[in-house]
Amino acid sequence: MNALHTPASDRAASPRSRASDASPRAIYRRLRAGEPAPGDLADEPAPEAAAPGSLDAFFAALTALRDEEERGGAPSSEGVDPTRVLLGYAPTALLDGCWLAAAVRVRHADGALGAACLDAFYLECGEGDPARHHGALYGAALAAAGLALPDLGSPAFERSVCLADADFALAIPGLRAAQRGDARLPEALGHHAAATVLGPPAAVRWAASRARCDGLYFAEHAEGAETARRARDLARRCLEAHAAGGAPDWSRVWRGAWSLWAARRAWLASLRPAAAPSAWEAMLTLVEAKARHAFGFHGRVRIDGQALDDALDPARLDARRILLRLARSPWIVPGRPDESPLVTRSVQFGGPMFGVFTDAEVDVMRAWIRALTETPEPPAALRATRGAEEREGSPRVDHDGASIDGNRRRSAPHAQVRAGLPLPDLYHRLLCARGPGDVDREAGALARAHVEAMLREVHSEVSPARLAADGRWPWSAAGLSRWVDARLREQIFEEGHAHARSTVGPHAAAHPARDRTQPTDVAHEITRDEAVWLLTQLAPAAVIDGAWLQGMTAPGAFHTPVASLLLRIYRDELGAGVPAQHHGNVLRRALAEQGVTLPPCDARAFVERRDLLPQAFSMPVLWLAFAQGSTELLPELLGLNLAIEMAGIGRGYAMAAALLRRHRIDPYFFDLHNTIDNAASGHTAWSIEAITRFMDACAAPGDALAIERATLRIWRGYAAYARASRPLVYAIAVRLGPRLGWRWLRRHLLGDTGR
Repeated sequence: MNALHTPASDRAASPRSRASDASPRAIYRRLRAGEPAPGDLADEPAPEAAAPGSLDAFFAALTALRDEEERGGAPSSEGVDPTRVLLGYAPTALLDGCWLAAAVRVRHADGALGAACLDAFYLECGEGDPARHHGALYGAALAAAGLALPDLGSPAFERSVCLADADFALAIPGLRAAQRGDARLPEALGHHAAATVLGPPAAVRWAASRARCDGLYFAEHAEGAETARRARDLARRCLEAHAAGGAPDWSRVWRGAWSLWAARRAWLASLRPAAAPSAWEAMLTLVEAKARHAFGFHGRVRIDGQALDDALDPARLDARRILLRLARSPWIVPGRPDESPLVTRSVQFGGPMFGVFTDAEVDVMRAWIRALTETPEPPAALRATRGAEEREGSPRVDHDGASIDGNRRRSAPHAQVRAGLPLPDLYHRLLCARGPGDVDREAGALARAHVEAMLREVHSEVSPARLAADGRWPWSAAGLSRWVDARLREQIFEEGHAHARSTVGPHAAAHPARDRTQPTDVAHEITRDEAVWLLTQLAPAAVIDGAWLQGMTAPGAFHTPVASLLLRIYRDELGAGVPAQHHGNVLRRALAEQGVTLPPCDARAFVERRDLLPQAFSMPVLWLAFAQGSTELLPELLGLNLAIEMAGIGRGYAMAAALLRRHRIDPYFFDLHNTIDNAASGHTAWSIEAITRFMDACAAPGDALAIERATLRIWRGYAAYARASRPLVYAIAVRLGPRLGWRWLRRHLLGDTGR
């Protein structure tokens, strides 16, 4: 496997340039992990060409840029390694589509623009098939060429010596678009259109052809390919929807497209073979790289009367001065490396530095010694000192003063969480957050505090003993399927329908019905005004249906097989790219027919409505809080997702639909969920598969303790659903109790959540 190719730009780079917190490598890591980037990178380069003034002119300009790049052609075969090109494009290709993450958040998804962006994003993600995710396809192309990189989610990826800083710089405009949310939506749309029109650079296609790995990734991006045509149609649809929203700012759209174009030009320029460093430059770089390892071992070695250890001190290293003194010492014979003791004795077997230098590094010493006769001092262009620079491996501090040593993701400092924040205010704050994780630190802290409090409440409810009592412990995929089937049979059997009873089969005796009351019995007790009021209480959750999975669109999460399954559910909840099918819009229409008009979900007027109980925000706040930390809370998220998809199948949705039908209110919101959430081929089935894939990955290392921990975390997430449901259930009971009576409420409304 050719996985150790080192780019020339990195070989020549100083340690400081690769460790810097402002380096493209570090910025890439922070953006992909959901952390804020340094403010000095906030602005894209100003376009060199005037902004087009219409949609057609914009696409014509993109086509012209593509043609210009194509005329530049593939890099010269002399000195350009296809391996270098293929690996260099990986940081961008593995995150294909990430720039649309902010555009597909739930607050945008109910309109034509959100639907178009959702379809475009879903196409980049393989349309629910993890094997066809564009990042996975590019990974397969690398494997076909015999190339390997660390996993995209690991710190080792950003540290890889196979990649140059320029490779990470190419991906930064897309990652930045993913993080900026509403404020830069036109730029994100422009970036996406440019990515679809330009396609993979000609240099990458050339490298794939040379390496004979031009497989499905390149086939799907080829001119005239069906996937490429669909991608461009969707990019155009996104911009048409943006224009239809009123007064499109084409200059901002063009700026987003130009940022990608400029980054591509810079990256393509980096592929050109760099001029070989001079002998002095190579030797200075070698001394800088080795100094911190040598410090402490040279106390008895003296040059010009000074202990070499003093000169090697990383805090005051002056590599130029060390080499000038070394050149005049007995260890060096200028122009004659084969007679210089440094090379003939010190680094050879039996010498004090045997094994310290590689053969290539010894060659650097030889070249420097040969050059001393013509250039006894370093050229004036070289800096006089590099000692003021921070050395690789020393702790670094970001703009907030927090240590970010190494490539490990930092835990962002928690913002002060406002105690007792009302649920409607918390809903609005989390829904309008600028992004997941640490991008919006206050929102992230509020979300963490809320989730942690909820999980503490259910912690004692979930234990191996309790799970084993109803067949959920120990973990097995077959056991999970059996448990879900039994639970759903119980929910359906309670409806009392003849068909439900006929399909229960031999399991009927094991699952006797607790309540044979027909759903219509409930409908007789609730007035029409009460039915409309009850339906209104579902609005805070319904208008952001799917929000619990919103975090899976983030660049740090959306490329995994588990994420692909969850994104399939997320897209369905948001209407599968059709605004009329958006679940929130289905409920809005039903309420509008009854004279209840809802403002946009992210408007203050929405959370300030007097006809909404504060407790109606309990469940959707939990969803939004989970979305802020989906990567860290993935096991709990999988459990919560399963609980949501199973919740109303059968009796629950049937009772609600019957109530609405009796009062001539559109019941489709409940009928819809009773079908798409099914366990045969719907959301519940996908939820089971997602858990199974996640647990398979946990089981792969053979760590039984890790499997047990993951199992408990999944079921705690599952239990959080019922706990978050209770505030609204009891608030409704308080409202309706005086008229209907507590016995009726406990029988028909409280159900399992009242136990």
